[in-house]
Amino acid sequence: MDMLVGRVNREDAPDLRYTLERAIETTAFWRKKLRGMNVEGINPPQLAELTETVNITPHDLYKTDEVWPDYIQRGEVFHTVMRTSGTTGKPKRVPYTIDDRFRTGRQLEPWIREYMDKGDRIASFFPPLPSSSGMFAYGGFEAVKAKVAYYQVPIQYLLDKNLLLAELMDIKPTALFCLTATAYNLGLILPESIKKDIQTVVVGGETLTQELARATLELFENAVIIDNFGSTEDAITGYRVVKSGKTTPFTFPDSAVILKDNDDGYSEYKRIYITKVMHKGELTGLPLFNYDIGDLAKIVRGEVMNIIRVKDVVTLAGAKLHIDQIMEIVYNHQDLLDFVIIYHPLSPDNPKPKAIIRVAYREKKPPGIEDELRELIYEANNPVRYEVEESKQAQLLIEAVPPEKLRADLPQRLGKTKRIYIVGKDI
Repeated sequence: MDMLVGRVNREDAPDLRYTLERAIETTAFWRKKLRGMNVEGINPPQLAELTETVNITPHDLYKTDEVWPDYIQRGEVFHTVMRTSGTTGKPKRVPYTIDDRFRTGRQLEPWIREYMDKGDRIASFFPPLPSSSGMFAYGGFEAVKAKVAYYQVPIQYLLDKNLLLAELMDIKPTALFCLTATAYNLGLILPESIKKDIQTVVVGGETLTQELARATLELFENAVIIDNFGSTEDAITGYRVVKSGKTTPFTFPDSAVILKDNDDGYSEYKRIYITKVMHKGELTGLPLFNYDIGDLAKIVRGEVMNIIRVKDVVTLAGAKLHIDQIMEIVYNHQDLLDFVIIYHPLSPDNPKPKAIIRVAYREKKPPGIEDELRELIYEANNPVRYEVEESKQAQLLIEAVPPEKLRADLPQRLGKTKRIYIVGKDI
């Protein structure tokens, strides 16, 4: 059964209608998708019925001449173009306007007002602006005029404990903004004199499991966790609050979210489709209707209690390594035949996630093939370069082997090609 959450009520209909009208007027992609439809009458339940035909996927975002509105293509409004990791071996680029910043502020505002509007000092460990995460955090807080101080900590300080501690002793932070893995690792190395002042830990970028949330809260005993579900395409679509012994359902302040059965026999996990809803008069850099991001929502008693960020991807300290991306790189290489990924996910027992990409070469091992593949992956997906090579919060290993050794010591699944093997789950 389908579920609708977020901005799906009758009072939201005028904003949805305005967003649709502007998309048709300015964007070739949506003119084609919505041709012949009565936009005046389209509502979220009808959008849910149209997910097979009215949708957009990460692969579509490369068609910038179609998916970017004409006012972006002609440079009629100021916008930032953010680079996000690609799923097919190259990066995607997403325009972000001042109205998107205001909208991001509305997405953040409910938890800002409750947990962080009292002169808090935020130590932000996101990559330098204009990274997506940094832009959303900085721009959203600024847009709602939150009473906080935002300190951007040089992310290289995570490599040097002395520099890190000196910086944090000077800032005296009451909140941390970082990737999920970074929060846990900071809890292991920071002294109690810093940790006891942390009241809010804002995380995102990968699945926050109950186990990892519990471990993080034990390290920051005075804090709550704000777990954000976001993407470069839609900013902070939803969030939940995780406290010791209690977790709220996900809330979706400024998007219409459709949840549909994934046709895999597991009714509690539903596929997520995101529709960006703008207020009248606003202009978004990227219109989105039924954005099929590939993630899954876990439903418990009719509420979205977790969002699974790993679907045909592995996560290295927040940076996503997409199976499609590896497939494109390997299959386009004249000397390579096939590949598998052996994934050691993040957990309290394994604070440094690891991915081993094992590739099979055709006849003779090409010299330097491991380094060549690593550079191709880094070129396509810059967050992986940062998380693996610079911050060293994760590991990426590449092994080139003869074809007969590609699946050595891995489980055999007859009739099904499996490429990601998760240590502790299926091996």
